[in-house]
Amino acid sequence: MTNAELAVLSLVAEAPRHGYEIEQVIAERDMRDWTDIGFSSIYYLLGKMQKRGWVEAREEPGERGPGRKVYAATAEGYAACGAASLEALSTLGGASPFFLGLNNLPGLDPADALAALRRYRGELEARLAHVEVKHASAGEVPWSVDALFDYGEVMLKAERGWVAGLIRKLERERKGETAMAMKPNVPQIVELPARTMAVVKTTGDPNEVGRQVFPALYGAVYTLKFALKKQGVEYKMEAPRARWFNGPDWKSVPRDQWRAEWAIPVPDGTAELAQKVSDVPVEVETWEYGTVAQVLYAGSYAEEEPAIVALHEFIAEQGYEIAGAHEEEYLSRPEAKNPKTVIRYQVRKKKCGRG
Repeated sequence: MTNAELAVLSLVAEAPRHGYEIEQVIAERDMRDWTDIGFSSIYYLLGKMQKRGWVEAREEPGERGPGRKVYAATAEGYAACGAASLEALSTLGGASPFFLGLNNLPGLDPADALAALRRYRGELEARLAHVEVKHASAGEVPWSVDALFDYGEVMLKAERGWVAGLIRKLERERKGETAMAMKPNVPQIVELPARTMAVVKTTGDPNEVGRQVFPALYGAVYTLKFALKKQGVEYKMEAPRARWFNGPDWKSVPRDQWRAEWAIPVPDGTAELAQKVSDVPVEVETWEYGTVAQVLYAGSYAEEEPAIVALHEFIAEQGYEIAGAHEEEYLSRPEAKNPKTVIRYQVRKKKCGRG
């Protein structure tokens, strides 16, 4: 028995139905997500099953206009439906093109693979939201239909978590490759994906505001980490970053007026974060990247200006111009003997005639 035959037979076994009613139930329960049933094939399938003796048809008068055929399962139909259902319950799911994509990951460009997986995760998110809405609006349905919706939601959530973990793994590997490729004080132009960030915005001397920023930021992100762990999702904390918005004349701006956004990457799909310090809000934002120029600086923060100047010169020499805020990624703790910092800017190619 094909999946389509079993699906139609099961609906007729559930209750006598006419063809259009069967189509309505298929749509209401999203059965086309796991069966291949076209609207035009419903009557064809019913005809086949009628010849096999699984269903019988009777004419019923229509409320308005011509009558219609209502189909009901026969004793042979109930038996066939039961046998096929037991076989289906004991059979592992079939092939998926996603498995072929996973198998071929080693031969794909890492950036393209990550983009494809993020699209797949987006499809899972949309599908889960759709199923949850359908389930909530289904109303009074047999308990088996409730179980079907529950199964779909649980499996989608599990797959979403697994795919998110795979994306994080590939991102870490790619980031590790980039970090390994970076040599101190050797600038480079690279492509980076957008990242979801936990962000605290400040105005003030970094030495002063940092005392409030990091308890709020790390408190929120660690709370998220523990919550994800309870769900079986592993999330590895990454180094904090900061974007500074003081412009090219930053040295002339008083330190108590320095504007910054402090951030830690969080899993894509994060919508909100726990607020651990009441007067220091932690927001969720997407930081765009694209083409960036960056350099690995090893040394104290107070002495990094020559590295910044050298990076600016490198950007101009390569035919680019700065297109975003000054960003720093702090790979070491501030008290480290020889702290390491990635200094970066979003950049774009200069247009002809632009100085």
